[in-house]
Amino acid sequence: MIARTGLNRIRTGLKDFTTSNLWKRSRPILFSVAVIAFAVLWFAPILWIISISFRPNSVAALYPVTWIPDPATLENYETILLHPSRGVNIVRSFGISAFVCTAVVLGVLLVSTPAAYAFARLKFRGRNVLFWLIVATLALPVQMFIVPVYVILDRFELVNKLAALILPPIGPAFALFVLRQFMLAVSTETEDAARLDGCNQLQVLVYVVVPQIRPALVSVALITFLNNWNDFLWPLIVIYDRDIYPLTLALNDVRSAYHFTFEAGTVMASFVVAVIPVVVLFYFAKNYLIRGISLTGTGSTM
Repeated sequence: MIARTGLNRIRTGLKDFTTSNLWKRSRPILFSVAVIAFAVLWFAPILWIISISFRPNSVAALYPVTWIPDPATLENYETILLHPSRGVNIVRSFGISAFVCTAVVLGVLLVSTPAAYAFARLKFRGRNVLFWLIVATLALPVQMFIVPVYVILDRFELVNKLAALILPPIGPAFALFVLRQFMLAVSTETEDAARLDGCNQLQVLVYVVVPQIRPALVSVALITFLNNWNDFLWPLIVIYDRDIYPLTLALNDVRSAYHFTFEAGTVMASFVVAVIPVVVLFYFAKNYLIRGISLTGTGSTM
């Protein structure tokens, strides 16, 4: 009887220890290993760029690759930031890009927020058709708009001015779509209560709706900033005065000025400087960004 009970327990244990159960138990571990492996592969080029930026130019491009710079130096950053030469001024271009991107972000939020509120709350003929026509432009390649936008800017004599970098990106369909979806999830009861307290439409938007869609606003602001910070094609077309070059065009000049003299460390230092604002912004806004993207269109807010 005792032996039979022991055999039954062994059989029960063997049934529990099936392939499917083993896969279920090992899947989180395998997933973590895969994520770490992909993270290492993704971060390796960035680590290599940072490493080269701290090496003297005389040994910057030597092989085999060494990940820890020896000797380490700051001369490349001093060259880029403190002693600009060869017609390249990274600090000035850095400030121009920061100003342009900040202006674009403010313009997008000021234009898209009330427009999204209109599509989410106001009743007018053709509202849905017009909204989805605007959203449909997201499927069109950006290159389609280059010539007509350039012609318009040229008619108003805005080519080769900072306004040519600030005005065209304002009012993107992406921002309108994200903000409208969040506003649809905001309870209309709080808005009705605000109106009963004497608030007009603008006050309802500013004091009731905007605080509840903060994740969406931060997400739109961050994505808009990154898109304009990294944009190279449009500035290359509309800006030809080096005194108002944004950072992307200045980095191209750095590559041309220093790469062919085998000063790879200086080139990589300029790239690291350009990445710092993006990393800082993402670090402080990552929670809002993830929340904003994950909740878009789900009918949820905070």
